[in-house]
Amino acid sequence: MGSFSTVLVLAIIASFTFSTARSQSSLNITVMNLKNSNGDIMVGIYDKAAGFPRHVLDGQVVKVTDNEMKVSFKDIKPGNYAVSVLHDENQNKDMDQTTLGLPIEGYGFSNNAMGMMGPPSFKKARISVPSSTDTDITIKMKYMK
Repeated sequence: MGSFSTVLVLAIIASFTFSTARSQSSLNITVMNLKNSNGDIMVGIYDKAAGFPRHVLDGQVVKVTDNEMKVSFKDIKPGNYAVSVLHDENQNKDMDQTTLGLPIEGYGFSNNAMGMMGPPSFKKARISVPSSTDTDITIKMKYMK
């Protein structure tokens, strides 16, 4: 193979590698209105309506240090997602509820979506993460008390 052909093949491989790496995105979430610095926030991202918000695609648990926290997910494939946040004040890894099933701890969803008698639908909470860019969203926590 001649030198020009070698350079051309290497350029094609390099451009493919660069474009593949650039197709990944970041999802940056600002969680606002945390009522105290007790416990953790549990942040989950979902890519399917089926099982939302129970079957998480990816998640992070972050110690609360302020009433506003930032959480980032790197290398996200372009697509539609929904995000949920739980303020797990007592760090028991569960949403504490009253005997009537009302949440005791804070919660929030992307688009600040709300459901009627439970979590919102995936469609209401759905956000779009485009290719090769950062997506920034803000979720305002809700508390029953």
